[in-house]
This record gives sequence, structure tokens and C-alpha cells, in this order.
Amino acid sequence: VSAEALAYTQKLCINVANTGFSIVSGGAKGVDQAAMLSALEAEGTVLGILADSLLKACSSLQYRQHLINNNLVLITPFYPEAGFNAGNAMQRNKYIYCLSDAAVVVHSGNPNFSKNGKGGGTWTGALENIKKGWIPLWVKQTQDTQAGNALIVQKGANWLTVDINQIDIEKLVQERNINGQP
Repeated sequence: VSAEALAYTQKLCINVANTGFSIVSGGAKGVDQAAMLSALEAEGTVLGILADSLLKACSSLQYRQHLINNNLVLITPFYPEAGFNAGNAMQRNKYIYCLSDAAVVVHSGNPNFSKNGKGGGTWTGALENIKKGWIPLWVKQTQDTQAGNALIVQKGANWLTVDINQIDIEKLVQERNINGQP
């Protein structure tokens, strides 16, 4: 993920935290961790639904104080000491979506450019959410021609306004119009 995408994630999640909403994330390296840590640093609340290593995460320096301060809850539907397993990561996607009021995809892989032709966890989770109609799904616009973002919108998600300062966080949760921009 690009530095620009991570900076976008951080600013968006600070805005979410300042609005009083919680971040629900899978805790994976990259966008997930940037989302969680930026919201926590803004004194927001975070629910991390981990696919692996819950016990290790609970004792890690980056999360320990936030757990003590009651700003962070870490859970897993899997054994707390389980190592990484791609199947578990895919399975936990439904918990992330179903425990959220809305979702934002900052960057998705594209099955047309991935080695295995599947697009990755973000791609799979986003498509499952669209198919099941769980919650509104917003996608960051990108100039990256190899990203799957535009394809996710073609399949039914909404474009997210590029300018973070123009995003109405409360509208993200309420809006269900296809291809609308809050």
C-alpha cells in the first residue's frame, strides 16, 4: 500500500474517532493497523478482529496501553494462539463487516493482476459484503490502474469523496445509494 493510501487512512480514521464512531478492523499490517493506531492515538475506540496471534497482540507494546485504557478490544473467532492462516483471515471478514455500520476500502488487490487470480482478502471481503448486502461499502478513488477499487464500485460499492475534509462520517453509515458520494 502506498504512503498516500496510509496517510489517507490515518486522516480518515482520526475524523471517524473525532466524530465518536469506533473503528472495526482486522488488524492486518498496512491499512488495518494504520486505521487502528491512528484512531487510538486520537483517543477513539477500536475493535480489532484478528485472524491470528490474539494472545501475542494483547501483550504487544503497541496495543497494551490502549487495552488498559479501555479504548481497544481485541477478539478472534479462532484459537488465541493460532498462527496466520489465509482461510481464517478470509473467514474473519464477515465478522468485520457484520460488526460495522459501514466499510471503507482504501486499496484492494485486483484479481486481473494478482498471482493467484483472486485479488486478496480486501477484494474477497468487499465482494462478499456486496453480495450479502450487510452494510454500505465505500471505496477510495485511486489513480493506481492495478488496484481493484474501480471494479469493486462496478460491482455495487460507492465511491468515496477524494477530499477527506468533505466526507460526512455520519452519512457514510446511513447512505446506501449505489455510486453516491457523501
